[in-house]
Amino acid sequence: MTEISRDNHVIRVSGDLKDFHYLLAQFHQGIEKAAYSELILDMSECTSAFQNSMLSVCAQVTAYREAGIDIELIPPKNPRLLSLFRNTNWGYFLDPRKFDQSHFRGHSRIPATRYKTPDEQQNSVNRIVNIVLGALPDLQRSNLAAFEWSINEITDNVLLHSESPIGGLVQVSTFEKNTKSIQFVVADAGVGIPQTLKGGRPDITSDTDALDKAIREGVTRDAKIGQGNGLFGTFRVCSKSNGYFQVDSGHARLEFNSKNGLSISNQNIPYSGTLVVATIDFTDPDLLEDALQFGGKPYKPIDYLELEYEKSDGIPINFILINECQAFGSRVSGRPLRQKLHNILRMSGSPQIAIDFDGVPVVSSSFADEAFGKLFLQLGPVQFMQKVKLINMADTVEGLINKAIAQRMQYGASDIDP
Repeated sequence: MTEISRDNHVIRVSGDLKDFHYLLAQFHQGIEKAAYSELILDMSECTSAFQNSMLSVCAQVTAYREAGIDIELIPPKNPRLLSLFRNTNWGYFLDPRKFDQSHFRGHSRIPATRYKTPDEQQNSVNRIVNIVLGALPDLQRSNLAAFEWSINEITDNVLLHSESPIGGLVQVSTFEKNTKSIQFVVADAGVGIPQTLKGGRPDITSDTDALDKAIREGVTRDAKIGQGNGLFGTFRVCSKSNGYFQVDSGHARLEFNSKNGLSISNQNIPYSGTLVVATIDFTDPDLLEDALQFGGKPYKPIDYLELEYEKSDGIPINFILINECQAFGSRVSGRPLRQKLHNILRMSGSPQIAIDFDGVPVVSSSFADEAFGKLFLQLGPVQFMQKVKLINMADTVEGLINKAIAQRMQYGASDIDP
């Protein structure tokens, strides 16, 4: 149960925060109606929160702060939720005086990231795709390309259309327990989709109609600025994969799930900005092979793998290890590296990957086993020898990796995981 209330300049949230509309309405009332220039957001009794709601709140609070409103956060008492606030950057965006930016390096969640320029947007997308390569095993290239295209289009829409004074926020989570899924959330504090589309489409008469039109192919406020396929293509990717898709903007919410299909509803409390939630399910490896179609024709975007790793046909990939891995001392850091290498080898047409150990003076035995001993088992001896080249290794590193591979050859795959 959620309880949200405002007592003068103090806004209190208790219980589970699932929806953001009423909370943001309290900010609006306190700032725009009651004319408070200082507010306290008391979330000490909040017990859980979800990234779609929190990213929307973070975007609006950031906009208020940069407009001169002083907002203080009283963080959750719940230890797990407090840790989540730190790791996801929610705490930082709500109150940067109390929370530093997150340095979370896990591979199940990518902290909320802000971007305001095209370079920042592209860097954010590249970082996300790079981490996803190591987060989910056995990705198909078409699936990764569909995800990359979608998150690139939605984040870019913020810069092209939203007029958001803070730019945009993007956050990503991966899910492996029941389904192999990725969810990304993008939020801004701009003018919203209805106002954007109504400016160039007089046939749009309501906010629900605006969201209905927004997911149709080629719908845009100005064809000189964009083709209008970002929301359409992302909706198609999510729906085709039996995932989830949600857009909140103005007085409307558009929602798709595999059980109930598509629905568009009026919201009594408006959202000043746009929130897009996209969950893509990669459980069926071939499902998204032709998901991106425009004008009835399949579209094959240039992807991160091609731009970052594949320099030319027939040329080995140069994989500089110190740039690809944050630590070399545990299985935790070895597992995403192995999954990234395995995904790249499966996806790429390059004949070989040269893993350059220059600048890596030492690795732990557990790291060597997790990253390279298990990779040897996954590929098999012949494929490993043909496709993987280890170069510039220190003697101690070479010895540890040789030992890890030898032990895996002896004891086999009894405890290997994907």
